[in-house]
Amino acid sequence: MTERLTLTTADVLVIGVILLITIWMSHRRAATSSDAVDYLLAGRTLTLPFFVASLVATWYGAVLGSGEFIVKTGITMILCFGVPYYLAATAYAFWLAKRIHQSDALSVPDQFAKAYGQNGRFWATGVMFIVSSPAAYQLMVGVVISSVTGIDLWLSVLLGTALSLVLIYRGGLRSDVRANAVQMIVMYGGFIVLAVSSIQSLGSPTDMWVALPDTHKVFPGTIGWGAVAAWWFLALQTFIDPNFHMRVAAAATVRTARRGILISVVLWMVFDGLQLITGLYAVALVSESQALNAYVVLAERVLSPVWKGLFLSGVLAAVISTLDGYALASAALIPTRSRSVALLLTTGLGATAAILFPSVVELLFAVANLAVPALLLPLLLSFTTHARRISHVGVTILMPLVSVVLAYVAPQFGVQTWPPMIIGLLVSAVITTFQILRHDRTA
Repeated sequence: MTERLTLTTADVLVIGVILLITIWMSHRRAATSSDAVDYLLAGRTLTLPFFVASLVATWYGAVLGSGEFIVKTGITMILCFGVPYYLAATAYAFWLAKRIHQSDALSVPDQFAKAYGQNGRFWATGVMFIVSSPAAYQLMVGVVISSVTGIDLWLSVLLGTALSLVLIYRGGLRSDVRANAVQMIVMYGGFIVLAVSSIQSLGSPTDMWVALPDTHKVFPGTIGWGAVAAWWFLALQTFIDPNFHMRVAAAATVRTARRGILISVVLWMVFDGLQLITGLYAVALVSESQALNAYVVLAERVLSPVWKGLFLSGVLAAVISTLDGYALASAALIPTRSRSVALLLTTGLGATAAILFPSVVELLFAVANLAVPALLLPLLLSFTTHARRISHVGVTILMPLVSVVLAYVAPQFGVQTWPPMIIGLLVSAVITTFQILRHDRTA
C-alpha cells in the first residue's frame, strides 16, 4: 500500500481507545483452563450474539481485496464475493451444522479420524495446516500497520502478530469471540462512516452511478462468466473452513449454530453493500495500479479526523479477527497439550512465512484450489454411511492435490486446461465413486 492515511492525534486516540476496549473484552472472564474443549471451543457454550459476532467478524480478513476487485470489475463483485458465499453458508446451516455440532470432533482432522481412522487424520491435518495458516492475514495486518506508520514491513508483521496474540493467548476461543463482538461493531461503524462521508463529499449515489464506466455497471463486467463461475467454485471452501467448523462445534445448541449462520448471512449482505458502495465511489479516484489501496485513498479524501481513526480501526478489526480465528484453528492441529505453545508456534511460523514470502496473499486462491478438491467430498461423506466404503483415504486426498498442481503447471508448457479446482473436484469425484462401487462389488 503506497497510499498513506495522514492521522492526527485525535485519530491515534480513537485507535488506542478501541484497541484497549477490545483487549479488555477479550480478557473479561477469559478461561485459563488448558482443556482443549474449553480453550478451542469455549466449552461449547457459545450463545447466539457471540456466535454471530464471531462468524461475521472472521469472514472479512481480505477486506482490502474487495476494494481492489470493485475498482477493477464494478458491481460484479457481489456475484463473486457475495452470492456464492451466501448460498454456501445457507447450505452449511441446513446440512452440516447439526452433524458437526453433534460430533465430538474439535476440528476437521478429528472428523476424518472418526470416519477414516488415524490415516485419515494424518492426510487431513497436512492439508488443513496449509488452509489454516494465519500467514496471509499476518502479512495483511503488517501491510496496514506499515502503510500508516512507515516502519519496515517485517517489524509491522511482528507487531500485528503480537497484538493478535494479546487478544487470544489467555482464553482461546472464549477470548476471541468477545474481541470479535467489538471488532464487528467497529468494522460496520468504519464503513458506514466511509459511505456517508463519500455521499456528502462526492455527490449522491445517482451521480456516482452515472459517472461509472459502463463495464462497471453490468454483469459480468470485464472478467467474463467463466471467471464468475470460478468464484462460485471457490465458495465451496466454506464447507472446509476451520473458522466455520470451530464456531459451529462451539455453539451452545444446534439451533444456535443454524440460526447464527443464517443471521450472519444477512449481516454479510449489509456489509458487502457498504463495501460495494464505497468501492464504487473509489473508482473515480484510483487507477487499477492503486486498486488495492481503494478504500485507503477514499478515506484520505473524504474522512475528517476521528472518523479516519474509526475507519482504520475497522480495517484492522476485520483483518485481525480473521487472523486470530485461523491462528486458533491452526494451533488445534499441533499435537501438544499446551495450547499456548501451539498458538505461539503457529503464529511464529506464520510470521516467518509472511516476512520471507511477502507475496503470500496471492496464495490464498491457490490454497483454496488445493484444499477444496482434496477435502470437500471426503468431509461430506464422513457424516454419512458411505465413509466406511472409502478404504484408501490417502489416495482420495492426494490424487486431487496432484491433479490441481499439474493443472497449474501445464500452462507453463503450452497446455491449456480447465480451472484447477474443477479438475481437482472431477478427479476427487471419480476416485470417490470408484472406491464406493468397488466396495459394493466386493462386499
